[in-house]
Amino acid sequence: MASCKLHGLDPEAYLADVLCVMPYWPRERYLDLAPRYWARTRARLADDEMKVALGPITVPAPLAAEEQRATS
Repeated sequence: MASCKLHGLDPEAYLADVLCVMPYWPRERYLDLAPRYWARTRARLADDEMKVALGPITVPAPLAAEEQRATS
């Protein structure tokens, strides 16, 4: 919760979104789901897929290395 607040996230909404996405998310990219990177990751997800309680999520391609450095 402290990390969510530090990064300006509503902890309850963050947890609900991450639990929705996690079953479909590649394990090697779990760091994208951390509160520090969540706003950037959430912006890349399809809103219509996130509104459905259960269903597949289209995982966006990883960011290029230069994009990752720019947002770190």
